[in-house]
Amino acid sequence: MYRKLSFLTLIFIIAIGFSACGPAKVPPLEEINTHETAFLVPLEGDTAGDQAKFMSVDYLNQNKVSAKRVTLPVRKRSTGRLWSDYEWVPTMRVIRVNRMPVTREWTGDENKGTSGNDEAMWVESKDSIGFGLGANVTAMVTEADAAKFLYYFAGKSLAKVVDENVRGYVNSILSKKFADLDLVDARKEKAAAFTEAFDKTKEHFAKMGVTITNLGLSEGMVYADTEIQTIINDNFTAEMKIQIEDNNNKAQDKINARNVAIATAEKNAAIQFAKAKEARVAQVELEIRKMMAQAELNRSTKWDGAMPKNILPANSPLLMSVSPD
Repeated sequence: MYRKLSFLTLIFIIAIGFSACGPAKVPPLEEINTHETAFLVPLEGDTAGDQAKFMSVDYLNQNKVSAKRVTLPVRKRSTGRLWSDYEWVPTMRVIRVNRMPVTREWTGDENKGTSGNDEAMWVESKDSIGFGLGANVTAMVTEADAAKFLYYFAGKSLAKVVDENVRGYVNSILSKKFADLDLVDARKEKAAAFTEAFDKTKEHFAKMGVTITNLGLSEGMVYADTEIQTIINDNFTAEMKIQIEDNNNKAQDKINARNVAIATAEKNAAIQFAKAKEARVAQVELEIRKMMAQAELNRSTKWDGAMPKNILPANSPLLMSVSPD
């Protein structure tokens, strides 16, 4: 009986031992998408040394993941007193950089902007008139700049970098630009101001791994004081009326000048026609006189100087009435 109990006890202990085994070693897998660049960095080891290495673009480039599926190494970590109380923890980490382009439109109109909030570039002119400008921007991270982007922004998404860092930088440039211009010049120079902002922003963020492909004005100036816009609209309407009236006057002047030119041309044509007519009449009269003179000349050259034998025409009845001697 004792042996039977000991055997059952041994079987029970063995069963418990097998059932009390810790978790199986299953290293986690990481899938890398085509629009992502990944870096495999250690989570353990010489902390001070690793941190010093991590704080460099070269180190990140050396640990760039070329495969699209990564198996993370793991180690056993105790979680209790029993030998089966443990877990498998990864010793390395995959950090991803999403390279997909990000486009944002910052406006004061909730129906147009990307976020639906008032995100216009609010600035002030030299004469202390505040106004907002809408802007649109597109940014991306290239494969070659992924390590640089990760180094400067420490895992921050590109969308957040654009909304926070890029937007703030653009707003500061525009604020400085318009602070030196009065409102009239600001209205004329807003396109040039955005061209300058694009060039400076592109150069600034290229050093940190962000490629700015577009930055431009997306809407007109919106004034903080709505009465200013009303005044501008009224002045513009008045100017347009004056311009329209001036254009009408210029058009009428052209019509009058054309009519005068037509009348002058017709008058000159009539004068020329009359002169041509008089010249033709004189020419015809001259031709007639020449013909008459030629006829007289012909008659005189044929006359022999003798008088005609009779002055009556041949076979005249008067000749019949005279009897011969």
